[in-house]
Amino acid sequence: MSDNKTNVGQQDSIRIDTNDPAEVKYVHRQFPHLKHEQILEAIKNKGPFREDVIKYLQNLK
Repeated sequence: MSDNKTNVGQQDSIRIDTNDPAEVKYVHRQFPHLKHEQILEAIKNKGPFREDVIKYLQNLK
């Protein structure tokens, strides 16, 4: 992940940085029915790749 927020590349768009609260919050806004802890747990279990996490979260009810 880039520390420089103006330097956004592909690596930044395909991964979720759990150390960046804004990125976790963005994912959480897509799944407001889930708890913040569930979002973090999904990232921990499925890895940092946004596509994998989103697919997993879509299957949670």
